Amino acid sequence: MKPDSTHKRILNALLDKLERSKQSMGDSEPTRRIMLSFYSGGKSDFPYYDIEQSERRISINRAIDDLEKQGLVSYNWMKGEHGHIVEKVWLNVGNAALAYRLTSRQPKNDLVAEVKEEIQSAMKKARSDWALAFLKDAHDEITRKQRLTSIMPSEKEERTLLLAAILAASNPDGSELMERVFSLSVFGDSKTFERTVRAKLLRILRKYMENDDDATEEDVLKQVGIVKYPEPFEFCGGLSIEFGDGNKSKIDFSALPSGGVIYSSDFANGKLSVVPSVETVISIENRANYIEYIRTEKTDSELVINHGGQFSPRKGKFLRAVAKKMPNGCKWQHWGDIDYGGFLMLLRLRQHVHPEILTHRMSTSEMVRYADFTVPIKAKYAERLGRLKSFPELSDAYECIDYMTKYMLRLEQEAMLTDT
Repeated sequence: MKPDSTHKRILNALLDKLERSKQSMGDSEPTRRIMLSFYSGGKSDFPYYDIEQSERRISINRAIDDLEKQGLVSYNWMKGEHGHIVEKVWLNVGNAALAYRLTSRQPKNDLVAEVKEEIQSAMKKARSDWALAFLKDAHDEITRKQRLTSIMPSEKEERTLLLAAILAASNPDGSELMERVFSLSVFGDSKTFERTVRAKLLRILRKYMENDDDATEEDVLKQVGIVKYPEPFEFCGGLSIEFGDGNKSKIDFSALPSGGVIYSSDFANGKLSVVPSVETVISIENRANYIEYIRTEKTDSELVINHGGQFSPRKGKFLRAVAKKMPNGCKWQHWGDIDYGGFLMLLRLRQHVHPEILTHRMSTSEMVRYADFTVPIKAKYAERLGRLKSFPELSDAYECIDYMTKYMLRLEQEAMLTDT
C-alpha cells in the first residue's frame, strides 16, 4: 500500500496519541489501547471525519479499511451503521514502527534521544554561562518530560540553526560582528539570522542574561557582540589613541571640550592612553546626564565616559583599557540609575573592569532628596533587586537596596537633572 494524505492523517493522529501516552514513555502500567473516537455521541477525536460530507466519510472509511488490511489499525462500526459510520479506530502498537515509516515520521523516543545528544554536544562547546544554563535547562526539561517542548525547535533544521547561533554568540572573546556579517559567517547567508534565528535567540538572552527591563533588542544582542552597526564609544577628557599603520599617528581627544567618539571597529586597531593629569574617571549610564555633566560639572582632571546600557564585549575591552591606563592614585566612579539595572551595571563593572569602582550619587540620600521623582516598583522587581544582595561586590549598596525594597521605589538618574 502506498499511503496517501488520508492514510497519513489517520496514522499521524494515532501516533500523536501514542506519543502523549504513558506507554510511549516506557511506563510500567498495563498497556491500553491507543484509540481515537471517530464518531460517538456526536463527539470526535478526529474532526476531519465529517459524516455530513459523504465523499470525505467514504474516503476515510476506505483508508481505515486499507490500514486494517496492513495490520496497522483495528476499528469498529457505529451500532446500526455498519459499513457507513466508523465509531472508533485504534492503533496496533506492535506495528507502530511500520506506521512511523509510512508517515516518514521519526519515533518520539528516537527524536528525544537525538535532540539530547545534540544538546550535550553543544554543551561541550559553549563557553558562556548563559548558553550553558539554557542548554542544561533544555536537556533537563526534555529528559524529565521525555518529549520535545517549546524550549527547543522540533524541526531539525531550525534546531541546528539555533544551536549554531548560540555557540557562535557564546564565545566571550570581545569580538563584534554586525548582524548580517554574523549571519553570513555562521550560516553562509546574510539574512538567515534575521529571518529564522534572531527572535529565538533574543528570548533566550532575555531569560538567561541579566538585562534591564527596558533593554531594547539591540541592547540585548550587543551584550554578545552582535550589533546593527559598529558601536560608538563617547568620552570627554584626557584620553588619546595611537594608531600604528607604518606611519604612527596619535589622536588626542583632551582638547575637545564637548568630548569625542571612536567607533568600536577603529578602537580595535588603536592603542589607548590616559593622560597623567586625570585624577578621576567617571562613567555615566544615561546620555542626557553624560552631556549635562560635561556641560556643567566636569573638571580638567576628569575623564567622563558615556556608559550607556549593559556593556558589550567590545565596550568591555574599551573600559578595561581605560582602567589599565589610569594614572597612579586615579579613582573611578560610576553614576547610574538607582534601580536594578543601575546596580547591575555597577556589579558588572566591578567584576569585569575594575574591582574598586566607587558610586557617584547612587545612595539612599538621593532617594530621599528626589522623593518626588521616584517610581513605584512591583513585587517581582523588588525580588530581583533583593537578589543583588547576594553579591558581596555590592555590599556598599545594601543599605540603598533595603530602602528601595522597603518603600518599593526606584529612581532614574535623569531626575537629578532637575537641579540644573
